[in-house]
Amino acid sequence: MAKYVVTGGTDGQSGIEVAGKRYEPGDTVEIPAGKKDWRIDAGYLELASTHKATRARDDNGHYVADDPDTPENEAYDQPTAKKAGGK
Repeated sequence: MAKYVVTGGTDGQSGIEVAGKRYEPGDTVEIPAGKKDWRIDAGYLELASTHKATRARDDNGHYVADDPDTPENEAYDQPTAKKAGGK
C-alpha cells in the first residue's frame, strides 16, 4: 500500500474520508498501490515521499517549538495544495 499525506485540497483545510475514517490535512493514509483515486487527481492526497513539511516560524522569523501537550506538531507547517491553474 502506498502512503499519502492529506494536503487539504485547494484551500489547505479540507479533510477527507477513506474507508469510513476521517483524515485531516497533514494526516497520513494508506491506499492500495496502483488504485486510481479521484482524491489524488483532485489534489487532496500527495505521495508521502514527495510531501515536504517546513519548519514553522513566528512573526520575528524564529523557529516555533512543538508543544508536547498537544497532538499536533506545531514546529512544522503543513504545505498547502497547489491552486488550480498553477496559481
